Amino acid sequence: MDARLRRAITWSKGHDRSVMYVAEVDGARWTIRLGEFPDEPLYMLAVDGADALRFDDWPPAWTRPE
Repeated sequence: MDARLRRAITWSKGHDRSVMYVAEVDGARWTIRLGEFPDEPLYMLAVDGADALRFDDWPPAWTRPE
């Protein structure tokens, strides 16, 4: 499993339709958007605007806003 998925991260709601969640991690802007499921993984992580990781299961160490 990618180390980024094991980090404890608290996410905030995104500010537009293309970004579900945002977080600042070590000075970088992380964003989550939905993939084109089922053709792509459910979630897509970008770090400072660059695609970084695609995955299907929300990591247990990550906290989503209610």
